[in-house]
Amino acid sequence: MNSQNIFKEHFNYRNYSIHHYQEVKSSNDLAKELLENQQIFANEIILSDIQTQGKGRLNRQWQSPIGNLYFSLIIDLSQVDKSFYSSFPLMCSIVVNEVLSDLGQDKFKVLNKWPNDLLIENKKVCGILVENLLNNYNQQLAIIGIGINVNSNPSSTRYPATNLKEYAINTNNIDLLKKFLDKFNIFLEIWKRFGFKNLKKTWLEKAYLLNQELTINVAKECQENLLTGIFKNIDEFGNIILSKDQQTFTISVGDVS
Repeated sequence: MNSQNIFKEHFNYRNYSIHHYQEVKSSNDLAKELLENQQIFANEIILSDIQTQGKGRLNRQWQSPIGNLYFSLIIDLSQVDKSFYSSFPLMCSIVVNEVLSDLGQDKFKVLNKWPNDLLIENKKVCGILVENLLNNYNQQLAIIGIGINVNSNPSSTRYPATNLKEYAINTNNIDLLKKFLDKFNIFLEIWKRFGFKNLKKTWLEKAYLLNQELTINVAKECQENLLTGIFKNIDEFGNIILSKDQQTFTISVGDVS
């Protein structure tokens, strides 16, 4: 059976126009297609109950059964300093962390795994994929794809996964999306004005393996495929800084194993 995009409803929330689908192949891919055809624009969202060909970073598959939250948000970055762009996914991580932490209260601690995942008890609960493109009006746009495991999680993944239901968190996807947008507006304005430097401390306070040893796949940036070192810091551009053998390595693209 061929997968297809099945439309469900449209509604508005704050300054966002939300296109809710029952099923899509990929919310990011559909957002790109509609943008290229000038059918949607900045501040619009593709929300879907199911993705049949969901994707994460590095072209990995994101398993997307019904019951979890999958959406892609389009933001105009044309008036933002280009040096800020690389830290954008980390700003989005802060927003999701705030939302999930509010829901969990004292039940769990949410950690930021560089560069774009969120963990509960060292298990992945959310992934973020940001893709940039220029539209026909020469606007610099970002498509922020977010998947949150609300009611279930895949069991056969590279990295252990979990979901909110395991911690007795009962929420629905529409409410969760609205909570995200409430906080996103606040942090987006801070980031647009100042970049990541005013948000770095917030991200680091909940950083996974800070001041501990970790390994990053940096095959494109280093002669080694894997670089192991002590996670010392994040810079204002969102790069991770490792210390190894009295040397410092600043990595902009990589995959923490």
